[in-house]
Amino acid sequence: MRAPAVPTTMDGMLTITRRPCSTRLLWLIPLLALAGCGGGEPVTKQSIAQARKVWARARIDDYDLDWTSSGTNNAYYHVIVRDGRVRRLEQVLPDGRTVELHPGKPEYFGVDGLFLTMAEEHAQLETDRPFGQAKGSKAVLLFTPDPKYGYPQSYRRDVVGAILPVAIDVVRFVPNPPQSQPTLP
Repeated sequence: MRAPAVPTTMDGMLTITRRPCSTRLLWLIPLLALAGCGGGEPVTKQSIAQARKVWARARIDDYDLDWTSSGTNNAYYHVIVRDGRVRRLEQVLPDGRTVELHPGKPEYFGVDGLFLTMAEEHAQLETDRPFGQAKGSKAVLLFTPDPKYGYPQSYRRDVVGAILPVAIDVVRFVPNPPQSQPTLP
Protein backbone atom coordinates (compact mmCIF):
# COMPACT_ATOMS: atom_id res chain seq x y z
CA MET A 1 0.00 0.00 0.00
CA ARG A 2 1.40 3.36 -0.96
CA ALA A 3 1.43 6.38 1.30
CA PRO A 4 -0.99 9.17 0.40
CA ALA A 5 0.37 11.86 -1.84
CA VAL A 6 1.08 15.19 -0.19
CA PRO A 7 1.26 18.31 -2.38
CA THR A 8 4.37 20.41 -1.70
CA THR A 9 6.32 23.08 -3.52
CA MET A 10 9.95 22.86 -4.48
CA ASP A 11 11.73 25.79 -6.15
CA GLY A 12 8.33 27.33 -6.86
CA MET A 13 7.03 24.19 -8.61
CA LEU A 14 4.15 22.15 -7.25
CA THR A 15 5.28 18.57 -6.62
CA ILE A 16 3.68 15.51 -5.10
CA THR A 17 5.57 13.66 -2.37
CA ARG A 18 4.77 10.71 -0.17
CA ARG A 19 5.03 10.64 3.60
CA PRO A 20 8.08 8.79 4.83
CA CYS A 21 7.59 5.19 5.84
CA SER A 22 8.44 5.92 9.49
CA THR A 23 5.49 8.35 9.75
CA ARG A 24 3.12 5.72 8.38
CA LEU A 25 4.41 3.20 10.92
CA LEU A 26 3.63 5.56 13.79
CA TRP A 27 -0.06 5.40 12.82
CA LEU A 28 0.05 1.64 12.29
CA ILE A 29 1.18 0.68 15.80
CA PRO A 30 -1.86 1.98 17.76
CA LEU A 31 -4.21 0.67 15.10
CA LEU A 32 -2.72 -2.82 15.37
CA ALA A 33 -2.98 -2.71 19.14
CA LEU A 34 -6.64 -1.71 18.99
CA ALA A 35 -7.44 -4.27 16.32
CA GLY A 36 -5.87 -7.07 18.35
CA CYS A 37 -7.47 -6.20 21.65
CA GLY A 38 -11.12 -6.04 20.69
CA GLY A 39 -12.36 -3.85 23.52
CA GLY A 40 -12.72 -3.95 27.26
CA GLU A 41 -11.31 -1.83 30.03
CA PRO A 42 -7.63 -1.40 30.85
CA VAL A 43 -6.15 -3.90 33.27
CA THR A 44 -5.01 -1.98 36.34
CA LYS A 45 -4.66 -2.87 40.01
CA GLN A 46 -7.85 -0.90 40.61
CA SER A 47 -9.89 -2.50 37.81
CA ILE A 48 -8.86 -6.00 38.93
CA ALA A 49 -9.71 -5.13 42.55
CA GLN A 50 -13.14 -3.79 41.52
CA ALA A 51 -13.97 -6.92 39.50
CA ARG A 52 -12.72 -9.17 42.34
CA LYS A 53 -14.98 -7.26 44.74
CA VAL A 54 -18.01 -8.01 42.54
CA TRP A 55 -16.89 -11.65 42.31
CA ALA A 56 -16.50 -11.90 46.12
CA ARG A 57 -19.95 -10.35 46.68
CA ALA A 58 -21.46 -12.97 44.37
CA ARG A 59 -20.26 -15.68 46.81
CA ILE A 60 -20.02 -18.41 44.21
CA ASP A 61 -17.94 -21.32 45.44
CA ASP A 62 -19.40 -23.94 43.10
CA TYR A 63 -19.34 -23.41 39.35
CA ASP A 64 -18.55 -24.93 35.99
CA LEU A 65 -16.38 -22.85 33.70
CA ASP A 66 -15.32 -23.29 30.09
CA TRP A 67 -12.70 -20.96 28.69
CA THR A 68 -10.45 -20.73 25.69
CA SER A 69 -7.01 -19.31 25.18
CA SER A 70 -5.49 -18.31 21.88
CA GLY A 71 -2.19 -16.86 20.82
CA THR A 72 0.91 -18.64 22.06
CA ASN A 73 -1.28 -21.39 23.52
CA ASN A 74 -4.50 -22.45 21.80
CA ALA A 75 -6.67 -24.49 24.13
CA TYR A 76 -10.21 -25.06 25.37
CA TYR A 77 -10.60 -25.88 29.08
CA HIS A 78 -13.53 -27.27 31.06
CA VAL A 79 -13.13 -26.55 34.77
CA ILE A 80 -15.25 -27.82 37.67
CA VAL A 81 -14.90 -25.81 40.89
CA ARG A 82 -16.44 -26.93 44.17
CA ASP A 83 -15.99 -25.26 47.55
CA GLY A 84 -13.81 -22.65 45.82
CA ARG A 85 -11.24 -25.21 44.60
CA VAL A 86 -10.62 -26.64 41.16
CA ARG A 87 -11.79 -30.25 41.48
CA ARG A 88 -11.57 -31.33 37.86
CA LEU A 89 -9.82 -29.87 34.82
CA GLU A 90 -10.22 -31.13 31.29
CA GLN A 91 -8.84 -29.93 27.99
CA VAL A 92 -11.34 -30.22 25.17
CA LEU A 93 -9.53 -31.29 22.02
CA PRO A 94 -10.48 -29.98 18.55
CA ASP A 95 -12.24 -33.28 17.75
CA GLY A 96 -14.40 -32.95 20.91
CA ARG A 97 -12.62 -35.57 23.01
CA THR A 98 -11.52 -34.52 26.50
CA VAL A 99 -8.31 -35.18 28.36
CA GLU A 100 -8.15 -34.78 32.13
CA LEU A 101 -5.28 -32.52 33.17
CA HIS A 102 -3.35 -32.53 36.43
CA PRO A 103 -1.28 -29.32 36.43
CA GLY A 104 0.99 -28.39 39.31
CA LYS A 105 -1.15 -25.31 40.02
CA PRO A 106 -4.77 -26.09 39.13
CA GLU A 107 -5.92 -22.91 40.89
CA TYR A 108 -4.82 -20.96 37.80
CA PHE A 109 -7.70 -22.45 35.81
CA GLY A 110 -10.66 -21.18 37.86
CA VAL A 111 -11.96 -17.63 38.13
CA ASP A 112 -9.49 -16.75 40.88
CA GLY A 113 -6.72 -18.01 38.59
CA LEU A 114 -7.88 -15.80 35.74
CA PHE A 115 -7.65 -12.81 38.09
CA LEU A 116 -4.21 -13.99 39.22
CA THR A 117 -3.04 -14.30 35.61
CA MET A 118 -4.19 -10.76 34.83
CA ALA A 119 -2.50 -9.37 37.96
CA GLU A 120 0.77 -11.17 37.19
CA GLU A 121 0.75 -9.98 33.60
CA HIS A 122 0.01 -6.42 34.72
CA ALA A 123 3.04 -6.67 37.02
CA GLN A 124 5.15 -7.59 33.96
CA LEU A 125 4.67 -4.04 32.71
CA GLU A 126 6.93 -2.83 35.55
CA THR A 127 9.82 -5.17 34.67
CA ASP A 128 12.93 -4.41 32.61
CA ARG A 129 11.83 -6.81 29.87
CA PRO A 130 8.02 -6.98 29.83
CA PHE A 131 6.83 -10.24 28.28
CA GLY A 132 10.39 -10.97 27.15
CA GLN A 133 10.50 -7.91 24.90
CA ALA A 134 13.02 -5.09 24.93
CA LYS A 135 13.07 -2.58 27.77
CA GLY A 136 10.43 0.10 27.22
CA SER A 137 8.21 -2.14 25.08
CA LYS A 138 4.55 -1.19 25.15
CA ALA A 139 1.66 -3.51 25.86
CA VAL A 140 -2.11 -3.17 25.88
CA LEU A 141 -3.93 -5.26 28.51
CA LEU A 142 -7.73 -5.16 28.45
CA PHE A 143 -10.48 -7.21 30.05
CA THR A 144 -14.24 -7.31 30.23
CA PRO A 145 -15.67 -8.21 33.64
CA ASP A 146 -19.06 -9.88 33.83
CA PRO A 147 -21.47 -7.18 35.07
CA LYS A 148 -23.39 -9.53 37.38
CA TYR A 149 -20.67 -11.81 38.78
CA GLY A 150 -17.42 -9.89 38.11
CA TYR A 151 -15.41 -12.77 36.61
CA PRO A 152 -13.31 -11.87 33.54
CA GLN A 153 -15.44 -12.66 30.47
CA SER A 154 -12.49 -11.82 28.24
CA TYR A 155 -8.88 -10.78 28.56
CA ARG A 156 -6.58 -9.45 25.84
CA ARG A 157 -2.83 -8.89 25.88
CA ASP A 158 -1.19 -7.28 22.87
CA VAL A 159 2.52 -6.51 23.15
CA VAL A 160 4.29 -4.43 20.52
CA GLY A 161 7.01 -6.65 19.09
CA ALA A 162 5.40 -9.93 20.13
CA ILE A 163 4.48 -12.34 17.38
CA LEU A 164 0.96 -13.07 18.62
CA PRO A 165 -1.55 -11.38 20.92
CA VAL A 166 -3.01 -13.47 23.74
CA ALA A 167 -6.75 -13.88 24.26
CA ILE A 168 -8.72 -15.60 27.00
CA ASP A 169 -12.47 -15.92 26.60
CA VAL A 170 -14.97 -17.47 29.00
CA VAL A 171 -17.40 -19.32 26.76
CA ARG A 172 -19.55 -20.90 29.48
CA PHE A 173 -20.10 -20.08 33.15
CA VAL A 174 -22.63 -22.02 35.23
CA PRO A 175 -22.85 -20.77 38.83
CA ASN A 176 -24.06 -23.21 41.47
CA PRO A 177 -24.68 -26.08 39.04
CA PRO A 178 -27.14 -28.78 40.09
CA GLN A 179 -25.56 -31.45 42.23
CA SER A 180 -25.67 -34.99 40.94
CA GLN A 181 -28.28 -37.04 42.73
CA PRO A 182 -26.93 -39.67 45.12
CA THR A 183 -27.58 -43.21 44.09
CA LEU A 184 -29.50 -45.49 46.41
CA PRO A 185 -27.84 -48.72 47.53
